[in-house]
Amino acid sequence: MAFQTNILRGGEWVTETVDLMAVLKANSNAKGSKRQRPLKPPQCGILTRTVVESSLINSILPVRIRSPQHNDVAFVGDHTVQICEFRRDGQLKDIIRKNDFGSRIRNACVIGSFDIKDDEGDEPQWPPPAVTTEDDEPMSSGFSQRRPVSQLPPQLLMVTLECGDCVFLFVGAGSGGKPEFVESRFASPRYQLIYPGFHLAVDPSSRYVALACAEDFFVVYELESLPDLNQRHMRNEPLNPVRSYRPRSVQGVIHKVDFLYPRPGDDHHIILLLIIVKNGKSRMVTYEWEVGNDLKTVFAEEKQGHRMPVENQMPVLLIPLTVRSAFIAISPSQVAVCTGGLFGPPNFEKIGMETRPATDTYHGRDQPLWTAWARPFRLSPYFKTRDCIYLAREDGIVIFIEADSESALDRSTFMDKFDCNISTAFTCLFDQYTDVLVMGSDSGPGTIWKVPARQPLELLGTIPNWAPSVDFITTDEFSTWNPDAADQGGNMVAQSRNQFRQPDRVFATSGRGKKGTVTEYRNGLRANIGLDLEYGAGVKEVWLFPSSHSGAPQDHHLLLSMPDCSIILSLSEDFAQASELEPGSTPYDLSSPTLAISHSDHFTVQITKQSIVLLAASRRAQFSYDEILESSSPIFVSDGAALVNYVAIATHNDSRFQIHTFKIDVPQLSLVYDATFAVEGEITCLSLGARFTVLAGLWKDGQPFLARTQPQTVTGALEMIKLTEHLSKSASNASPDELAPIEAIGSIVSVWNTILLGTRSGDVIIVSDIAGSLSVEGEKFGKTTADVTCTYHTNNADPTVLVSCDKNLVLLGAYDAGSSQTDPLQPRTKSRVWVVDASNLGSAPPPVDFGVAVNIPSQSPDITPILVVSGARLLLADMNHTPGPVHRHIPVDGTPTKLIYSQSLRCLIAAVNIGNKPTLKFIHPDSGEDIGQPTDRSGIPADFISGLGKSGDRVFGLTEWEYTKGDNTWRFVLVATREGRLIVVSTERGSSQEGGPRVIRYRTKFQKRYERPIYSVLGYEEGVICCVGQTIHWDVLDTVEKKLKHVKSFEVGSPATSLRISNGKLLALTSRDSLEIIDQSGLEDAVAGLSHVDPRRRNAIHLIEVAGAQPEEPLGNIILLADRDCGIGGLWVPWQVPGKDCELVFEAELPTSIRRFRRGKTRPVWEQGRHRPKYGRLVSTVDDAEILGISLDGSMQHFTLLSMDTWRFLRFIQNVALASHELFSFTCESRRGDHGTANLEPTPYMEPLVGRGTDMQVDGDLLRRCLDKRILERLMSPPSRESRFTELLDELDDGQHTAGLAAEGDRDRYFGLAYEILDYFLRPVL
Repeated sequence: MAFQTNILRGGEWVTETVDLMAVLKANSNAKGSKRQRPLKPPQCGILTRTVVESSLINSILPVRIRSPQHNDVAFVGDHTVQICEFRRDGQLKDIIRKNDFGSRIRNACVIGSFDIKDDEGDEPQWPPPAVTTEDDEPMSSGFSQRRPVSQLPPQLLMVTLECGDCVFLFVGAGSGGKPEFVESRFASPRYQLIYPGFHLAVDPSSRYVALACAEDFFVVYELESLPDLNQRHMRNEPLNPVRSYRPRSVQGVIHKVDFLYPRPGDDHHIILLLIIVKNGKSRMVTYEWEVGNDLKTVFAEEKQGHRMPVENQMPVLLIPLTVRSAFIAISPSQVAVCTGGLFGPPNFEKIGMETRPATDTYHGRDQPLWTAWARPFRLSPYFKTRDCIYLAREDGIVIFIEADSESALDRSTFMDKFDCNISTAFTCLFDQYTDVLVMGSDSGPGTIWKVPARQPLELLGTIPNWAPSVDFITTDEFSTWNPDAADQGGNMVAQSRNQFRQPDRVFATSGRGKKGTVTEYRNGLRANIGLDLEYGAGVKEVWLFPSSHSGAPQDHHLLLSMPDCSIILSLSEDFAQASELEPGSTPYDLSSPTLAISHSDHFTVQITKQSIVLLAASRRAQFSYDEILESSSPIFVSDGAALVNYVAIATHNDSRFQIHTFKIDVPQLSLVYDATFAVEGEITCLSLGARFTVLAGLWKDGQPFLARTQPQTVTGALEMIKLTEHLSKSASNASPDELAPIEAIGSIVSVWNTILLGTRSGDVIIVSDIAGSLSVEGEKFGKTTADVTCTYHTNNADPTVLVSCDKNLVLLGAYDAGSSQTDPLQPRTKSRVWVVDASNLGSAPPPVDFGVAVNIPSQSPDITPILVVSGARLLLADMNHTPGPVHRHIPVDGTPTKLIYSQSLRCLIAAVNIGNKPTLKFIHPDSGEDIGQPTDRSGIPADFISGLGKSGDRVFGLTEWEYTKGDNTWRFVLVATREGRLIVVSTERGSSQEGGPRVIRYRTKFQKRYERPIYSVLGYEEGVICCVGQTIHWDVLDTVEKKLKHVKSFEVGSPATSLRISNGKLLALTSRDSLEIIDQSGLEDAVAGLSHVDPRRRNAIHLIEVAGAQPEEPLGNIILLADRDCGIGGLWVPWQVPGKDCELVFEAELPTSIRRFRRGKTRPVWEQGRHRPKYGRLVSTVDDAEILGISLDGSMQHFTLLSMDTWRFLRFIQNVALASHELFSFTCESRRGDHGTANLEPTPYMEPLVGRGTDMQVDGDLLRRCLDKRILERLMSPPSRESRFTELLDELDDGQHTAGLAAEGDRDRYFGLAYEILDYFLRPVL
């Protein structure tokens, strides 16, 4: 088989057609190749992009950021701000997310106050009434183009960035009434203020904000009053919230910064408190002034302050109290209230709180620390004489502290021991009758709790949060690009159109302690299960509709079509209960399977295999087919369809198929015969489309056909559309062996003027009329029948089209229907729907046999109810409209440290520390069960295998080893530990338990002890290679003595944390000396020598090989390295010249450091066919797998190699975009002028520069913003820029994509092609 790919020739990438067998043989011939022609390092670029954002939450802030009526809360991470609404049902609803700050978020606070009322009003209306401006130019203050002329919300969110800028945010109404952020920025005033957002505090009046560096400097901003800002906003003027500012230098480390509350009646009194640490001593410094005072005078000199008592120095928390201008200082050894600090030496009074032991969620060694506090909402008169706070400890303990104006501290009450670790992200939300605590965690999901008065606490739900991810794996059977991996049980073949497979799954270690999990990364739409009915197998199709004739209008009927009958269930108003109705108590025909149901406000139509039932109000009519067709011979009805007052049925008799249509006379409740159509071939499905078009799927002469006609213009014949003929025309560029056969049509739906067909071969075919010509396009969704359904919901103008295939459910969304419903439907997005049980996030998703959206009341316009048939279960779930992560968390009851996937055992193998003791867990990827059973050498079950279970030890290395001796092959698991144990583990399958997966029994086969830690291990041929301390050891297995025997060793400069074999040499990635390539000269040779090194000493973490050897260039691969400084590098290894250093091909900078690289074919099935190499994309592996990398914060990056022409084009767009104010409303140091102001003028020279560093990187996240905003036309508006833009497009793939465009001068088609290219490179990989 031949395939087209990009090949490295003489250091340049060219596109050629190569033979697959030549690729597979190339690597084996490389060793024996005598050709020593010198090679040049290749030239290529790299595109990096974030495919999974981190769920890290640094702070949770209640903020009325939209209006006084919206109970919103802001979740602030390192690079994102997520606004959610806390609804009255106790759930959080996603409102809007912002991730385009361009710099890391250092801190955030709320500007403004909100006083709660005695009672809550009605549900808020959104969007509020607004008038939009027609000014197309963005304002200099950073506002978006559409700004509602209405009042500001009572509060703003202020975010400080790592580059020093401050961003003020609120949420207004954008286009179509959708929420959008409105932003105003203020640049950092001075360069010497290094990271001024390290500390951030706002005074109680919201007129002053203090930002402080970690040491030496702080700055105070004076803000405009909120009434003045509101007036500016209503006049459509820039807000410019900062009126003035004043920096101040101090001597020492700034430990804490906050504002104290003034005494009652003295609201204009501002009190700034700083705790300065110098020479190990803490001093408390206060600055006082009145609102409006000149800050230059206030901070004219540095104050010395007062020395703090030894036991209160360097407090971990500082909590201002609303009474007596006091504050609580919480130190590791003491909690005290400080009063009197404004008039002399402060007085610290110790708070006597009960010391409680650490809980099970604690991971440290010393006493757990208090990490966060929150002030609950109370009526404003309460805080004039009293105060109260919730104080949280990192192990989940929360206490409630009350204070009054007399004694400062009144009492403290232990609330509870919550089952989660609590980070700095902790807050209290407003509820009309209770407090609601939201707890973020740094070792697993956070939680939301309702705290009712004098009642048990109530868990409302969980929130995703950051947990450290140190390792991840895909279920891909190969680990490199190298075709030699095929020798281990599989064939690595090139991707072609008809080679579809289920995507590889991605698992990662996550969390610590009892909250540790193995997390499966999933992306798509979450559908939370509500109703779960266990009804038995055999359900073919389901319909849910109001029970118009039951006497209870709010009840609903659920009709099930079974193989030999129908069943009707009655659902309660809240969909919490279901009961089966007896056949005699229902007007429906339950004696045979139901084929179709049509329900409207006036009547209901049921079509079964025996009759047609019409229901209207209290009337009922039933018509048998013998009666309405007047046939003397038996007639079999195979399918039916009903639409409004039209009915169609498909019949067959002695292999002769016909379609009969009827009209419904509603007043008479009768059927009126309309027409009959004779059909050549087998009718596989039937439907009614727009304008009552009859649509039928036919199977004729081994080919699928679509037959259609309109009953209003009956001609006695059907229009026959041969689908395979049209599909072959649309895929004219594909070779014949790449065209997969299409089987019969199984389902048909009509959406506006477009027909969607689901086939029994897993294809979805879209048929539409475009300007009088027929367009037929097909897309693969799996290997089993693709069942397509369509439903219109009252809350959504667009239809909900779902595809069930391969036990998965997919939503076709983001329709582009043109200017009217007569234009063809174009579904632009496809999202996997994950049906999940919110109460058990570790459970596997139920397999979907059939899924359909139902038009029943939903909690929100952003939720669509769906009905799912899953084996014997019937599920009613709420499907969210916004795609995002839907991760699955499999608990492991400990801290997972290493993870691999065993192809031979078909399970995950995780190294887990439980109670500070390492062990192995064999996890079934579907059920999540631990199917491993450790045994001793005699096979007797044990708690740990020999060598594991030692307190204080930890697994550093975990891998599989395929050991071959003669004609025999054994598979072992290799384990390397911190205490120097090298363990060879053997496995065998046992019997299954209660119908579950088979147990895997494992035990220690061989063991070797070293005196130093073993940092990495690798099984290779007949031996084992491991790094012990800073020495790499080669051992072989002596089958006679049954032990590992030492062969040779090699000293490296620092511990090797990763080992890999490539081109017959050992790649050792060291922690401080980067890559060292060692010529091991075979295991029988006792000598090993250094062959190549990375010339740059980087603190490397992990590596992976990409761009492997091609038929004509067998020695031209690239090694991708990740370091601890958030960078990656592509190294080319000169294999032909031993002793020569590796050469750098490219470098890239990332938001976070990559911990692990993995390869995997993770794209959804529908993405696999359309992502063949084109537009200059270079394949990273022979079989075109994806290259992924995970960071400690759980975010995931994707890497794509680019040809030089493609790199120039994409890098040119990036260079232009970097100068765009519309994309970068926040400044960074690299874009500021000499006076700290933003230099927003486009740089005159934007041509990409070829180099060996970060110039070769293309930022995919920035390109995503260009694509989402459709901004290319505005970016390229200058004629010279647009001219260069088109020149670069013409150079792609030798101009084959732009042939003829230049002559036609079609500017729009050039930009259309550019958007198509961006979409190609940025399509989902998960």
